Amino acid sequence: MLESAEQVEATAMVNLGEVSFKKNLAMGFASAILSGGAMTVAAAPQQMYLAVTGERLFIFQANEFLAKPGRHVATFQLKDVKRTEIKPGVLKSSFILVDESREQALRVIFPWLTSRKDLDPVAQRIAVAPA
Repeated sequence: MLESAEQVEATAMVNLGEVSFKKNLAMGFASAILSGGAMTVAAAPQQMYLAVTGERLFIFQANEFLAKPGRHVATFQLKDVKRTEIKPGVLKSSFILVDESREQALRVIFPWLTSRKDLDPVAQRIAVAPA
């Protein structure tokens, strides 16, 4: 997967995407009604691992049972990827990752427990999009 001289420079466990409070509330309410109050369902952001090299950004599914990266999901060339300014928060920090070559955007969320120590090394390696 890595080229011969390529090395991983930064890694982080993140959540990709974000489920709104309203959508979560509606899903929980609907599942409670359909199950007769026996259960409720709540959506959660997808946990992933990011690995950044000098030239590429890799995304892997998180294997929660073994606490390590699982299946490879995507690879982005750093020259094609830009990010927004970091949006700091009390419980999480995030930025939007934009792949200009594919016209895709992902919200990358750093949970509060690992926010600054994992966020800074990853964010430093991704160019900031002009405002």
